[in-house]
Amino acid sequence: MRAYERKQERERGSLSSSSITGGSLHLFSSQLIKQDGNVKAKMLNSSSPAQKNLSEEDSSGSEPETDRFGFILTNGSTAGSLGPPPELVRQREAKWIKIIDQWDRILSKKSSKVKVQCQKGIPASLRAKCWPLLCGAANRMKQHENLYETLDEQPALQSWVDVIERDLDRQFPFHEMFQSKDGHGQRGLFRVLKAYTQYQPDEGYCQAQGPVAAVLLMNMPAQEAFWCLVQISEQYLPGYYSPLLEGVLFDAAMLTWVLKKTCPAAHKHLQNHGVEPLMFATDWLMCLFTRHLPFNTLLRVWDLFFCYGVRVLLQVAAVLVRRVLGRAEQRKQCQGQMETLEKLRGVKEEVHDEDDEFIAEVCSVPLSGKDLEKQTEKELEKWRKEKPSSTFDPRGRCHGYQKAWARARQHEIEKERKERQKGNLSVPLTRSASSLSMLLKVYWFPCLVSISKSKERVVVVPLAKLTQEISSKRK
Repeated sequence: MRAYERKQERERGSLSSSSITGGSLHLFSSQLIKQDGNVKAKMLNSSSPAQKNLSEEDSSGSEPETDRFGFILTNGSTAGSLGPPPELVRQREAKWIKIIDQWDRILSKKSSKVKVQCQKGIPASLRAKCWPLLCGAANRMKQHENLYETLDEQPALQSWVDVIERDLDRQFPFHEMFQSKDGHGQRGLFRVLKAYTQYQPDEGYCQAQGPVAAVLLMNMPAQEAFWCLVQISEQYLPGYYSPLLEGVLFDAAMLTWVLKKTCPAAHKHLQNHGVEPLMFATDWLMCLFTRHLPFNTLLRVWDLFFCYGVRVLLQVAAVLVRRVLGRAEQRKQCQGQMETLEKLRGVKEEVHDEDDEFIAEVCSVPLSGKDLEKQTEKELEKWRKEKPSSTFDPRGRCHGYQKAWARARQHEIEKERKERQKGNLSVPLTRSASSLSMLLKVYWFPCLVSISKSKERVVVVPLAKLTQEISSKRK
């Protein structure tokens, strides 16, 4: 049974940090190197002896025991905490089902219901529905109904096939979905990543997309995972996975500002020892913390990420730095650059089974959307002075579900306007009454509009044509 299907049967608890050791999860460090004039991410991979032991167990024919998330339990580890009580899970599920059913109406009223529920955590049984809805992937999937199937059937460039296949068994090797090379997990991951290289041939595949796509596949089918990956790469984090990594370079500078603002003592320590955010936070940001947080905490962070956008990544990074270097005695233990980097790269030890407390700490980091926009303008001005040939502009990126929804509505408006211009005067009603009123306010034209709720259609009759018909009848 697929992992995302199992999640719909029961709420997942928090994953014990001891159940995924540093060696078992294929840790890597990202280094920025110059190559043929382009900056690329170089992943330094290490093999795991524990993974070999797991393969030996599998060959014996016994099915290994897994925790609630599908991770293999090894070395006496336990399944971790049980998570929220079932009654609380059912209450949250009921609230989310109402939100999903009234999505357009809730967003048109600018209600805070979605934000509140995202902070509490999306039930595991509904993430397959909520994540695509929040980030706009559900709308993209409707706009390009059969595109994923078309890309999936097309042969990929062999150069990309070789690179992707080399990385498949490195993604969560201790998860039941990705344990077997010929299993549905690795095959599904290959299909999603291959389809992305065909969808964005100029950008191609970046190794950091592997763990991101893998987490998506743990929670939803391949098609939804593909469109979520598209939205993350194009709308939420543009420039993160391009050959020049401009989005990561820009947000590393933004993180310097966030650290100076929210944890000045830790920021000063980093400056004194010559530690730049690019040295420790590159894989944090590019992989959306998939390697550095307990799994249940990671899912809660992603709930917030789809709700608020890149702002959450900066807040999480600030919390992690504060947990490592926030206290004076912690900073005294890091006497140089290497000691500081070693502590930061082992940050997972500072986050245990405490997802509620961790999320509360993330939300308490003082970083508003307006603050982020103002600082983005300042950093962009510096960026253009230092890199005059760059066309990168992060101001258009998607800062959460409200902007994703607004872009989807605007796309529908433009599409229907073009249909009217072509002479198609009978247009299907694809939105609620509230968003229809917004459409008529934005694009007002001299016409009469007749709405039939039973047939759910909008019939647009230009006044010129109506006047001509009335005149002919009078004659």
